[in-house]
This record gives sequence, structure tokens and C-alpha cells, in this order.
Amino acid sequence: MKVSHMTTSAFWKGESGVRAVVEDQGIEYKASLHIKGSQAIDYSCSCAQGNSYRGMCSHCQALLQAYKEQETENQGRIVTTSQQARAMIREYTNREVSRIMSEGEGDQVKLFVAMRANRREIKLEFKLGKDRLYVLKDLSAFVRAVASGTYVEYGKNLAFHHSIQAFQKDSQPLLEFVMEVIYTYLEHYEQFQKTSFSASPVMRFLTLSRTSMDRFFELMKGSFLEIEDHKGLSRQVAVTDRSPELTVTVRRRGREGVLVSISKDLMVLEGERYLYFADSQYLYCCDPKCSEALLIFFKQMTEGFGATYEIEVNNKDMPLFYERVLKRIAAYCTIDSGNLDLEAFKPEELKARFEFDSEGPNSLVLKPTLSYGDYSFQPVEDERLPRTVCRDVPGEFRISQLITKYFKYKEHESSLPAIRGDEESVYNLLTEGISEFMAYGEVFFSESFKKLKILPPPKISVGIRSVGNWLELNVDTEGLSGSELNKLLAEYSRKKKYYRLKNGEFINLDDNGLLSVARLVQDLAVSVSDLENKTFRLPAYRALYLDGILKEGSSITLYRDQLYKAVVRGMKSVEDSDFEIPAKLNPILRGYQKTGYRWLRTLDHYGFGGILADDMGLGKTIQVITLLLDEKEKEEPAVSLIVCPASLVYNWENEIHTFAPDLKVLTVAGMAAEREELLATSEGYDVLVTSYDLLKRDSELYEGKSFRFQIIDEAQYIKNASTQSAKAVKGIDARRKFALTGTPIENRLSELWSMFDYLMPGFLFSYQRFKKEYELPIVKDQERQALEKLHRLIGPFILRRLKKDVLKELPDKLETVVYSAFDKKQKEIYTANAYQLKKELENSEGRQGRDNIQILAQLTRLRQICCDPHLCYHDYSGESAKLETCIDLVKNGVEGGHKILLFSQFTSMLEIISQRLKKEGLIYYILTGSTSKEERIRMVNSFKEDEIPLFLISLKAGGTGLNLTAADMVIHFDPWWNVAAQNQATDRAHRIGQEKQVSVFKLITKGTIEENILKLQDSKKDLAEQIITEGTVSLSNLSREDLLGLLNE
Repeated sequence: MKVSHMTTSAFWKGESGVRAVVEDQGIEYKASLHIKGSQAIDYSCSCAQGNSYRGMCSHCQALLQAYKEQETENQGRIVTTSQQARAMIREYTNREVSRIMSEGEGDQVKLFVAMRANRREIKLEFKLGKDRLYVLKDLSAFVRAVASGTYVEYGKNLAFHHSIQAFQKDSQPLLEFVMEVIYTYLEHYEQFQKTSFSASPVMRFLTLSRTSMDRFFELMKGSFLEIEDHKGLSRQVAVTDRSPELTVTVRRRGREGVLVSISKDLMVLEGERYLYFADSQYLYCCDPKCSEALLIFFKQMTEGFGATYEIEVNNKDMPLFYERVLKRIAAYCTIDSGNLDLEAFKPEELKARFEFDSEGPNSLVLKPTLSYGDYSFQPVEDERLPRTVCRDVPGEFRISQLITKYFKYKEHESSLPAIRGDEESVYNLLTEGISEFMAYGEVFFSESFKKLKILPPPKISVGIRSVGNWLELNVDTEGLSGSELNKLLAEYSRKKKYYRLKNGEFINLDDNGLLSVARLVQDLAVSVSDLENKTFRLPAYRALYLDGILKEGSSITLYRDQLYKAVVRGMKSVEDSDFEIPAKLNPILRGYQKTGYRWLRTLDHYGFGGILADDMGLGKTIQVITLLLDEKEKEEPAVSLIVCPASLVYNWENEIHTFAPDLKVLTVAGMAAEREELLATSEGYDVLVTSYDLLKRDSELYEGKSFRFQIIDEAQYIKNASTQSAKAVKGIDARRKFALTGTPIENRLSELWSMFDYLMPGFLFSYQRFKKEYELPIVKDQERQALEKLHRLIGPFILRRLKKDVLKELPDKLETVVYSAFDKKQKEIYTANAYQLKKELENSEGRQGRDNIQILAQLTRLRQICCDPHLCYHDYSGESAKLETCIDLVKNGVEGGHKILLFSQFTSMLEIISQRLKKEGLIYYILTGSTSKEERIRMVNSFKEDEIPLFLISLKAGGTGLNLTAADMVIHFDPWWNVAAQNQATDRAHRIGQEKQVSVFKLITKGTIEENILKLQDSKKDLAEQIITEGTVSLSNLSREDLLGLLNE
């Protein structure tokens, strides 16, 4: 055995709890012990022996041994406190003592800073004190003292325990900045010098990097700062982020130039992101745009040993200096030009001329000409202009880039930019390039170039006419033959932007009308020959898809006949349809169920099938029953066929009897000969009900039969189109076919294809095409476009409502009875036991007491046989019909994303269910009377949070006192005498805090005591109290006739 996940919890007086998982022959069991000293005074385990209270099982013994071994190992180990732990204790203690001592040392210390700036670096010097200031001569030692809480003496008037709290609040941000910068410096110093902090250099000044300069001035905003410049002159300035007041002076310098100067008192500092100016009163922090504009100018004016804060510019260079420099800084500086007219230096403007010529269908040439005043040149010639010409280099570069975007230089035929043999480049120039060239200069076209035209997309009109089960379409494109339309759409499908006619003209394909026609042709597989004829047919079920596509093409002119309009209008306005609800069902149907019925009727009216895919518990069955009842009330009713899983056959029969007793229903079940006889005499019935398996076996018996409706329930049973069941279902001849399922797609999109292949063969094309165009692109490549296209196709034919969407329409909880039927072996066992009890009751007239207790025991035995004969007969080798029904229900619930509570009165039944769930690969929690209080709380809390979807609970252990609102589905495996107790169990999920609709399913075996208990409950609401109260048997109020009635089939 393997013990894992062992945890120990201390209780009191030397007692403790131990819990672990014990693996035995591949099966995991949960074991727990209550330890006192070294002995186990209590124990529990999830194994069979643990549940039977036969002493400590082997799993608990293994856990006890593992616990003792762990304790022995722990007791023999010597533990010493590590140096790191001691250092932690010492450092935290010193800091706390320093903080306390500094609080008692009176006034806090002030930290002062002064800045020394020259043309190479900026240094900070620090002083500290209260009344008298002391210069910090070693910043690294100071930082270490603050970090360690060291007591330092600076002189008679200043000695204190160093800590951040020892400094005044307005000094603390500056102190933290200093400590961070110093520590960063010391880390680098240690790395390169391979020494330790204790041997670090003496630092009187803190040199600022550009990054730390930005941080320092940000910190100092709103404060005063002492600055000493490179001349040794000091000033006190206020640090501010307002815009600097800067003046640039421009004066005449002799006859051949000008002098540009700035104030020599101005200090310029360059940070990582910002530029700073300091005059006699302020230090200005410029914003990023200002910094970018002024940096180059002021850096050149002030940096270097030769900086004189003034420069000379020759008259010949003044146009460029004016255009590139003065105009750039003028937004942030005052340009004082005195009597000098700066506009006189404004350079000649760059002008461009573009001449386009065509030398053939795909051969174009451009002659570009640039000019400054009287000087003209071609950019391809690399012309050297006189120095007196002030060239707009960025402007010329932009024009050069534009030319190379659309043309190639220096082809063999010409030294001019040209396009040779590239049709797409010609089209791009005509549609996009010309307008761009116009933005840069004058544009001229030769006569041959003017013949190159871009025509608008052709005008498209589509006529649609409804003819029986078909739609006839006529597509007309003005001025284009059917052959040209085919070629044009082929170019469009290749994502070409144009189609070129034989005369050289281009047709612009950027049009949503063409998009619509192209999608119609591609999505609905219109043949080339049909398109060339411009007239073709489509199945009527394409009506809504066609309407949606063509209406997106706003440039398309649509002509639709009245029948087609009626189909589209009717499918889009189901809720407003005129289909009447059968009078007998109208009062009990909810609003969304009426809509579902009208949806089914609308599809039938227009000749379509569909999938009713409402969430579990929303009443798909009654919506179909409403359809069938309405059909019966017509003048010429016809028989319909319902195919469902075997576990639901009798459920359908019972639901029809309950809600539409006027419908004559025939359940086609039993042995082969019996089914053959039933089908042979089925004339006159309104509804036949059979299972998928029996339909597969009886497929030959259905040949030649025609049905009004074919309804398949749990339609995922035909998800594999190649199975015999799917083939049998699709082989039925029915005027209209519908499918019911809560999970239209479980694993693969091919399941959806198979359902539509049953409903309307060909609707989703062949499977090969469906796989290529939809399944692989959606599943493998995650193509959004393919997904949207599929939604557009199938959307009108699937109706799915979730509980959360129709919650206002629903009651607090939906209760459903799910029936199952015995097989031959199980029925024989039940019949024998029921016969024996019936004889005893017939012979017990007038006797009470002990006989009543025995009768109750035998009633319980019958109920156990209904659940599973294994509960009474260990050597039973058959199956349990109800267990199969339950597993199907659980699997559907889990696949639908529900969390489930499954209740049974018999804990041994829960064990059988749990073994079956393991085989199905389903995970679950189980709560019985043997579950400890702690484990019970843990499981309940975990069920609220984790992904485990199923909780098996026994009536006695979990029928009350639990809050399990994470569940929205409740299954009662066996009916309970006490209806109130059953409702209490349901209320574990259906209670305050529940935000979802709760679906309650009662599993009943057809024709047994279980079904009769339900009937008796309806007639005697207090049956539970009449039989059992607080565990005491009481049959006094239940008559002998009532008991005999429970045994009727």
C-alpha cells in the first residue's frame, strides 16, 4: 500500500488528527485517524470495511504506521537556527530600537542639498543638521548608517540614531533618492572592483546621470535649490515646470553675415528625457516637445570649452539656418531680430511637376521636374545646384520616396521612372498614386495616358421567384456577358482589386454587390454553366441565407416575388405567426414554449426541417406534443413517428397520455414478433414511439410506410452518419423531419452535418465538401469567416434557448418524471416478489403490528429490485434498466455543463452507481452516513468551487442541512415515501443563493410499485407521514386496498 498526501492537525491535550490517501491495488481510499499519544482512538475509511464498522481496516493501519514512522524521524532530528535567521532577528531588532530611540531624541534632522554644475557633469553635495549644518563627507557611510540604524556623532550639536524616521518628512523623499542612487552605484562598484561594501570608496559628491537627473529635478519641483555654476558663482533658484522665458538675439554682423546669441547667464542641463534651463531666479523643467525642439540649438550654443553663447552665420547659409533652425525654435523662444528683416532670408519654395505618359497597355513613364525659383532639375539626375540655392532636402526625399513607391528607375528603355509589364502596378497608380502625386505638385497626362480608364463596378440586379420547393434566380450585370461575369467573379475570388477588359479599361471590383454575388456563387456551389446562363435554381431552404447575402450588397437591385417574400417574412416573424395553439394545451404552455411550437409549425408550413435544441428541462417534449395534437385536429390527420433512446420510450408515452390524451399512441417495443404485430396493426394510431435500437432492427418493417412527422429525440444518437442507427433513421419516409437535442454538437462538427443530412439531405452539401469548407477551417484553423458562414446557413433551422435566457418564463423549479422499463430477467424477479407480497396482503386482513413491519420490509425489497436487483440478489447477472437511464441522464447533464446532485435512499445503490461512473470516466463526490463531519464540509465547499460535476448523496446523510446551490440539476434515483423529505433534498440546490433554474428528475420504473407510489402521492399528499415518521413505521392510516394498489401493474 502507498500512503500519500498525509496532513496532520493539532487538536487539544496532545490529541491530533491525521488524514491521507491510501492506494491499494490501484484504487485510492481516503483514510483518517484521531490520535492520542501514539494510539488511534477513532478512525474512518472510504473502503467497504470502513463503511461496515468492522474494526480498523488495513488502510487505516497503514496510515497509523506511516504516521508513527514520521514522528520517529522528526523526534530524532537536531534543528539549529541558521545564520540567515539570526541575521534577520538582529536587523529587525536594531531597526525597531533605532526607530524608538530616534523618536525620543527630540527634533528631527533636516537634509539639505546643493548642486555644482559645469559643462561636463553635475554633482550634488549634502548637508544635515537641526540648527547648525554639517557637511556629509562620506555618502556611502551615511547610507549604510541609515540602513542599519547606527548611532553617529557629527559634532557637539548633532548625534543621533540613523533611520528614515529620524529625518523631517519633507527630507525623507530626498533621503530615499540618495540611498537608492548610492546603493546602485555601490553594486556596480563591487561588481567591477571585486570588493565589498565595507571597502567602498569615500564619496563626498553624488554625480548625477541623465536618468537620475530627471528623477532629482522631479523630486525638487516646488522647492528651492542652491546652484553653483562653472565660474564658482552661487544662486538660489526655485525649481518649476512652467515654460522657460528664453530670448534668442539675431543681429547683423558686418555686411556678410549675422550674429546669433543667448544670455551668458543661462545654464542648460540635459537629462534623459527632459531639458532644463536655469537663470538667476528659476530652474525650468521643459516638457518633452519643448525639450526636443530646443535641445540641439542650446546644446551647441553652450557645450564645449569653446562655447561662447554666440555663433556667426554667413548670408549664404542664412536661408537654411532660418528654415531649419530659427523656425523650429521660434515656437518656444522669443526671436529678437531688432531691425534685421528675417523674412528676407526665406528660401525659394520647392515646386514639383509630374508628366505621365503611356507607351503601351502596361508600359508607363514618368517625367518628374523639381524647381527652386529659376533653377529646375530632375531628381533622377542627382543634380548639383549652386550653393546659393537653399534646397528642401526633406521635401525632395519625400518626393523621391513617392516616385519609387509606384515606379522603377533606370529601365533599359529609359532613364526615367517607368512601369514595364506590371498590370497591377498600373492599376495601383491609376487608383491611388495619381492623387498622391497631386498633393506634391502639378500633374499632366499625355493623350495615350488619358485612355487608361477605371470603370465603376457593373450594376447588378437579381430577380428571385419561388417555384414549389425551389427558388429561381436571374442575375443581370449591365454591359457584361455571362462569360465575362464568370471571369470577373473568378478574379474577385482571387482577391484581385480589378478586372481588365479587352479594350484595356479596368473595372474596379471594390463593391459589396460583387461581394454578395461572389459569396452566393461560392457558398451555394452555383455552376459555371448556370452562371453564364445567368439563370439558375436553388433549394427553397436557401431562402433566408440568400436574402441575408443579397441585402448586404447595397448596390444590388433586388426583384422578389410575393411567395419568396412571404417565406422570408414568415421565418423572421415566428412569434407573430397566425398558427393557433391547441385549446387544451394553451393554458399550460409557457410563452417560450408557444414560440417553440410556432417555430416548428412555421418550418413545416414552408417545407423545412429543424433542430429544437433548447436547454435540458425547458420542455422540448411538450412543444412537440403540441405540434402533434394540432396535426390531429386537422381534417386529414396522419401517423407520426417518434424515435428516442430506449430509456425514454415510456417517458414519451406517459407525456403524451398526460398532456394530449386524445392522441392515440402506440409504443413499438417488446420481442421481435410482438413489434411486427404492433406495426402491422398500427393503422388508426396518431403516434408511434420506438427506440433507435429497435428501429435499426425493424427497418424492413417500416419500408413502404409514410409518416406525417418524424421526430428524433436525443438526436446526438445519429451523430455518426455511418452507423446502422443513423442509416435506419434517415431511411424513414416522412413528410417533415425534426430533431430534439440539448447538445447539437458534442465533439465534432460532423455530428451537425449528420443531423442536417437527416433533416434536409444536401443542406450542408456532401460531407467531403462540408469538411473542406467548414469543419477543417473552423476546428483546425480557427477561421472566423467560416464559422460566421456556417452560422448564417444553419441559424434559421436551429432554435436554442438557455434557462438563463427564459428564466422569467420559468417556475422556480422544473420537475420531470423519467420512465424506464424492465428487461425480461429483471421483470421476472420483480413479478415473483410482488406476487408473494400480494398473497400475504390478501391473507393479512385484520392483522397489524409485526405483519405491518414485514410488509414494509417487503415493499422496500420491491423498491430495491426496481433500482437494481443486485441490492437483493448478489448473484444476479442481469442489468438494471433504471441504472442505464440514470447514466444516460447524467452524461447528458455533464455534457450540457450542468452540476448534478444525485440522491438515493440506498447507500449500497450509490456504491453501484459510483462503480459504473468510474467505468464511464466520470468524476464525482459521494456523501454517506460514514462520511466524517470534516470531510463533509470539505466536499461541500469544494463542490461550490471546482469542476467536479456530480455529487452522490444518501437521503439520511445529505437530505437536509447542506447548501449546494452550485448544482442546477437534481436526480432522485428512487421515489421516497416522504414527499416532504424528497423536496427537502431538492432544496439543497433550490434555495436562496441559487441563480440558475433547477431541473428535478424523478426516475421511475414503468409498471411497478414506483409508478403507483407517484399516483398514490397525488391522491394522498401526506403519504410519507402516514407510513414513516422519524424512522417509526406507521401503516395504520394506509388501507389494505392502498397497499394492494401499489402492486398493480
